[in-house]
Parts: sequence; structure tokens; C-alpha cells
Amino acid sequence: MQTLLSLHFLMVPLILAAGALTLIAGITLLVLRRGLSDADAPGSGSVPRFTRIFRVLLWVTAGLGAIQALFGGLIYLNGGRPEDALHFVYGGIVLLAIPVAYVYSDQKRVRRDLIIMVIAVIAVIGAAVRALMTGGALPQ
Repeated sequence: MQTLLSLHFLMVPLILAAGALTLIAGITLLVLRRGLSDADAPGSGSVPRFTRIFRVLLWVTAGLGAIQALFGGLIYLNGGRPEDALHFVYGGIVLLAIPVAYVYSDQKRVRRDLIIMVIAVIAVIGAAVRALMTGGALPQ
């Protein structure tokens, strides 16, 4: 149980770092695409590169959120409970924000979809910080 708690706690900086990098890549991509219509996406240069980087970072952040939820579920099944029940809400946001935003986006209006995904990443970062605050005592 102590190992699971330690892993669950150690995932937080990874999620925050991945979220921060994803946010930076998303904002950079929004700036690079400023003034471009969805049909005017350049075929070469920095925009496609940042698009790939942003997508990979999105999946890494979502994957880390899923691993974090798995650890949390295992802790729960072993009898562990957070200090505050809101921890489950914040954990759910970390787990679901990016996948729900992806489903909500229509994959046709690029700028709108980028904004939706950047907002989802902000939600993940905020929820991860709040989940850390509501989880209880840190593992020894």
C-alpha cells in the first residue's frame, strides 16, 4: 500500500510537467497559426512540427492521467481514502479532461479545436494541483 501511495504521489510532478509542456506547445501553436484559416495550413515549416509535438504531448499528458487514476483506484480498492472526497472529483478531471475535449472537438476547425484542447490542459493542471491539496498526508 505504501508503494502505491508513493507512486500516486510521485506521478503529480510528471503530470504537471507534461501539462506545462503541452500548454506551452499549444499556446505556441496558436500563435504560429494566428491569421491562418483552417484551409491554409502550411505543409512545411514550424506549424506541422508543433502540431505533432502538441498531439504527442496531449497523449502523454492524458496517458499519465490514466496511470494516475489507475494507481488511485488500486489505493481505493486496498482501503485507502483521501482526506477530502473532492479528491475524486479533481482526479476525474485529470483523467477525463483531455479525452472529453477531444471528443467535443470536431477535428475540422483547427483553431477552435486547439483552443478547446488548451483549455482542457489548463483544467488538468489546475485539477492536479487541487487533487494534491485534497489527497491528505504525503507518503513517508
